[in-house]
Amino acid sequence: MRALIIVGHGSHLNEDSSLPVYEHAARIRETGEFDEVVECFWKEEPSMRHVLDTVESEEVFVVPAFISEGYFTQQVIPRELGLDGDVTRIGDKTVRYAGPLGTFEGMPDVILERVEDLMRGRETKGRTALVLLGHGTDLNKNSGGVIYLNARRIGERDLYDEVGVGFLDQEPEIGSVVENADADDVILIPVFIAEGWHTRETIPEDLGLTGEVTHMDGKRVFYGAPVGTHPSMANLIVARARETEQRTNQVV
Repeated sequence: MRALIIVGHGSHLNEDSSLPVYEHAARIRETGEFDEVVECFWKEEPSMRHVLDTVESEEVFVVPAFISEGYFTQQVIPRELGLDGDVTRIGDKTVRYAGPLGTFEGMPDVILERVEDLMRGRETKGRTALVLLGHGTDLNKNSGGVIYLNARRIGERDLYDEVGVGFLDQEPEIGSVVENADADDVILIPVFIAEGWHTRETIPEDLGLTGEVTHMDGKRVFYGAPVGTHPSMANLIVARARETEQRTNQVV
């Protein structure tokens, strides 16, 4: 038997924080690819600490529903689950630990699907810029690095006149990126896992956005939903698990 465990951050303050994990897990269950699909969280129940006790499968895949490598994926999750590397034997279980979703090669495709949803029925005019929005932090370069990684991968496809990045807690700041974009239309996509305070309040208020489309300083600014809430993230989670199996087969 094979089990998939999806680990989310969760929040006691924002009930929507865990919603994408539950929705993606439900979609994956419908495919029948795994005998068990289980959700767990760091900041809410069900807790990740005892999640391995709840599955019966001998083959277990743990996929963190996080954008970047960092404290949670490198320290908290391995500690709470008792993992000591990419593959860990725990009793009769073989547990394979995947990397975060944001670094996976399939993430640009999900971002572009989010753009497609936002722009459906709308035509761009003149030069178009795509800006990926991240939280960022000066304490961990990996947080912003994954946003640059995806921007570079999308930029290589030559779909937009510009592909840029902007952050909440590090340079370049989101507002300056939008202001300095040499484009008539600017498409903003938050590279966040879930809807929350930042995507609903902080970013719109800081930029003066009034909805999905805002006219400002001669530009049209299109604002999309977080990439982590897109239904295709379920496929990305499964692909991440498959990649982990292939990569770790030689270890077992």
